[in-house]
Amino acid sequence: MNSIPTAFLTDYLGGDSVFAVLLAALIGIPVYLNTDGSLPLVATLMQGGMGPGPALAFLVTGAGTSIGAISGMLLIARWRVVALVVGILFIGAITLGYTAPLWL
Repeated sequence: MNSIPTAFLTDYLGGDSVFAVLLAALIGIPVYLNTDGSLPLVATLMQGGMGPGPALAFLVTGAGTSIGAISGMLLIARWRVVALVVGILFIGAITLGYTAPLWL
């Protein structure tokens, strides 16, 4: 089983990277996170070097969207509505990720 190199977490998703929150939110969109495994996964990523802002952005987008959820929404709604929902969730996750260090 392959693992994520610690250098990737600290370089790209660590607290010092300007694009860490954006990248974490983008990575979280297609990922399916269930409620049982999401917090242990994010805790492990944070122990590996992921910052708290990127971790929150990943958690919000991962829990709110996934490829399966998006394809299911496309069966009952138009693509513009689905894009609006995913876009609002993405913007909200980025806002939360960048403001989290202010109150954590």
